[in-house]
Amino acid sequence: MPYIKDKFYSFHMLCFGAILLGWIAFEGALIPNYAYYFLWQSTFVFLLLAIALSIYFNKSKLFVLLLFPLFFNLALAFPTTFFNKLSVTAFWHIAPLCTALGFLIIYALQERGLFSSFGLVRSSIGLFFLMIAYTALKNFSSEMQTALSSSLLPASLGKLTKASDFVTILSVISLSFILLISLLFEAKSQKAPFWMLFAQMIAFLFLHDKNSFILFSLITSLIAIAALSHDAYRMAYIDTLTGIPGRRALEEAFLRLSSHYTIAMVDIDFFKKFNDKFGHDIGDDVLKLIATELSHVKNGGKVFRYGGEEFTVLFRGKKKEDCILALEEIRESIFKRGFVLRDKERPTKAPHPIREKKAIKKERLTVSIGVASSSKGKSPEEIVKIADNALYQAKESGRNCLISL
Repeated sequence: MPYIKDKFYSFHMLCFGAILLGWIAFEGALIPNYAYYFLWQSTFVFLLLAIALSIYFNKSKLFVLLLFPLFFNLALAFPTTFFNKLSVTAFWHIAPLCTALGFLIIYALQERGLFSSFGLVRSSIGLFFLMIAYTALKNFSSEMQTALSSSLLPASLGKLTKASDFVTILSVISLSFILLISLLFEAKSQKAPFWMLFAQMIAFLFLHDKNSFILFSLITSLIAIAALSHDAYRMAYIDTLTGIPGRRALEEAFLRLSSHYTIAMVDIDFFKKFNDKFGHDIGDDVLKLIATELSHVKNGGKVFRYGGEEFTVLFRGKKKEDCILALEEIRESIFKRGFVLRDKERPTKAPHPIREKKAIKKERLTVSIGVASSSKGKSPEEIVKIADNALYQAKESGRNCLISL
């Protein structure tokens, strides 16, 4: 059930849900025509906000990609200012073509930050594409329209979209490429461009309506803001090595505690000796393994990395006895599992089954745990100190045990 819940609230599901709701709202005429004026103002505000955040967080990729919906919204908002007369036909040919091609090229370039030579190159390429788009919109001709409207797909496939075959093919290529590459990254700012392009292509390929482009441009900006906010949250609250919440997240959790809670302090036994003997890379792997094991603690416990080799497990509104049982279970699980050392000379391919297998190098891992429950008149920070004292007693008692105070 938690797995399904996590998937439902995942970044991809939220983006897909926003786009689906946008489509339903437009096709179902749920948004009055007069409301699109205010929606347009909101689109500009959120696009500029997203661009400002991309600059603040030094994300050149999102910065350049957001310039595309901003430019084409400006073109629609001020057709006589930038052009003698903006052709509707030109817009629905040039805007999707430049957007799809621009996203494809910009996303293919590696993220190296906005304030760098790489960021300057990416920004220059983006501006170059927008200059081409401006020139094409201003000088759009019947010859250009004929060339872009050439039939490249079977008639049955060509009728699936309102865009030209060339634009449809390029859009599919761009979306497919960005999706495949985004799978290599964890950062949501690297995954957002797929959904940003997908949102705009809904309007470009299927709707061909000015209001639909405004709506999906707004959704594009919100996706970018959500991605940047999520990455900023991870930078601030998630430990980069273990992937679990860090000490700052624990301090935030303390502010939301009720009067009943239990705190456990967990420390890896002899971690310094282990680190010195096998190296920091192996030590990092041990920290990851312990963090993963602790994340499976029962009774609703949430694990945080407190610092170094020390972890905190927080139980909200749970009985101390139940928490101790859950912690003892996880302590024994860590002891039984141990840690398999990677052989530096292991072959890249699996050995032949007939050959004799080498003995697996396995090191025993143990943890010591100190537990304390909430007490009237004491802050969570004071309960942590009590749990820390219990942890110290567990270390003095021979380690690989749990002490409760």
